[in-house]
Amino acid sequence: MLFVSLAAMSAAAGAYAQKKVNFGLKGGLNISNNDARFDNFRPGAYAGGFTEIKLNKHWAVQPELVYYRNQNPGQYYTTPDDHVAQAKRKEDYISIPLMVKYYAKPKLYVEAGPEVNYLIDAKEDIYGDTHSIIGHYNRLNVSGSLGIGYQLPRGFGVNARYSLGVQTRENATFYNNTGKVGITYTFEGK
Repeated sequence: MLFVSLAAMSAAAGAYAQKKVNFGLKGGLNISNNDARFDNFRPGAYAGGFTEIKLNKHWAVQPELVYYRNQNPGQYYTTPDDHVAQAKRKEDYISIPLMVKYYAKPKLYVEAGPEVNYLIDAKEDIYGDTHSIIGHYNRLNVSGSLGIGYQLPRGFGVNARYSLGVQTRENATFYNNTGKVGITYTFEGK
């Protein structure tokens, strides 16, 4: 369903714009946290694909399909020897960002747009005991994203993006903050 949606958006935008269309791949480091503080980010990874539809020399629209993993601290537990320990939480998402890009220079761009994120798996691990917690989540959330990037020679590029969303879990609301830093590879289109 997600692949069909991305393909339909790309085809419709490409037909409407009748402009240059490029396809590409992206991947890199995903850092995340689930509170409003900026001192507790945990590393993860992301990978995906995109379609860039150039509207003119300065503007482009870029729908994407991305998988990413958030690693966050989980709930606190009391261990059998009466110590308090914090679980490790892993959350796997499929995300559909729709970015509007502005090329300030021919190779340098800024981007902004919404992301629809679908939680495909969530697990907590405490002392090697891993259990699923996906049933405790609202699996769909929306984020707002801002980014910057630069196109390098031979189709390669670098990109950084920050996304802020809100996630709900069992009557609790927390942030879905992610920062992504990575590389892109663009296949030249028509």
